Amino acid sequence: MGERITFRRNEGLITVKPYWRGNPVIKGRFVNRQHRASHGIGNVMKWRFCLNPQRKEKRRENWAPQVFSLYNLEQVAGDAMVWLGHNSFFMQLAGKRIMFDPVFGNIPFVRRQSVFPADPDIFQEIDYLLLSHDHFDHMDKPSIVRLYRNNPSMKVFCGLGTGELIKGWLPEIEVIEAGWYQQLDSGTLRMTFLPAQHWSKRSLSDGGLRLWGAFMLEGNGLSVYYGGDTGYSSHFTEIQELFGAPDYALLGIGAYKPRWFMQPNHISPYDSLTASLQMQARVTIPMHYGTFDLSDEPLSEPPAVFADEARKRGIRVMIPSLGEVVKLKKVNKNCR
Repeated sequence: MGERITFRRNEGLITVKPYWRGNPVIKGRFVNRQHRASHGIGNVMKWRFCLNPQRKEKRRENWAPQVFSLYNLEQVAGDAMVWLGHNSFFMQLAGKRIMFDPVFGNIPFVRRQSVFPADPDIFQEIDYLLLSHDHFDHMDKPSIVRLYRNNPSMKVFCGLGTGELIKGWLPEIEVIEAGWYQQLDSGTLRMTFLPAQHWSKRSLSDGGLRLWGAFMLEGNGLSVYYGGDTGYSSHFTEIQELFGAPDYALLGIGAYKPRWFMQPNHISPYDSLTASLQMQARVTIPMHYGTFDLSDEPLSEPPAVFADEARKRGIRVMIPSLGEVVKLKKVNKNCR
């Protein structure tokens, strides 16, 4: 007898994909559509005990990315965004202030390798906190608690099942949970939670209880796709069909080696650019690199490979420095 599949979504939100019944759930756990995540201790131990061919290169590396100090939000005018390291961004769009996956310092068992480019307390009057999934390098309790203390009116937009955990930390915070293809409309800004090929887990027994995903933001004539944490799959081909070509695509490039272990859940710089082409993104911006040492490649490798491969393919990319203010504007689709 096959596994019984049920479907979940937030019936209070609009679903933008026609005929989408909701996220598939098997035995109470969310699953991917194309790849069933398998993170058994055997594979983890195999990776940890295998010889890393770039081990010496990593030991010699002195990773020192350029940093622009962000002293206050007056430096960020109009529609703009700032990369804060890893998958953390501050964004202003359509009159709203948004934080993505904020991590201000270290995470359990992993030390931060690049400085956080601002005093976290400058992030005031935040309207929305967007969380892609529950992993510690994306959903950091101390950072979220600190952000909420400075922004008690801030709302959280996240995947199904995540609200219970957040409200365990902050009972008064407003949380809107979404399934894939579900949209929250603030009036000036539309935010849609979208598929990613990944997984969720914070303890030994809670794998798959909280939904992972990506985001599309649309406002003031601009569209920004934020890919979250994901492996490569067919979900990238849907973006252009559902929303048109995004003006900006924020896509992961790091924590991608060894490929036999990382490929299902982390896109490489090469996959990232393939996804960009499929979406027909006007500008592609990398993330998920250079902040936490989570894999076999040196921290400096992903952006170098990404830039070189983008030149070969003629893809328009932008690689912001930490803390650099990037103005968001319409880009000619023929500019690559």
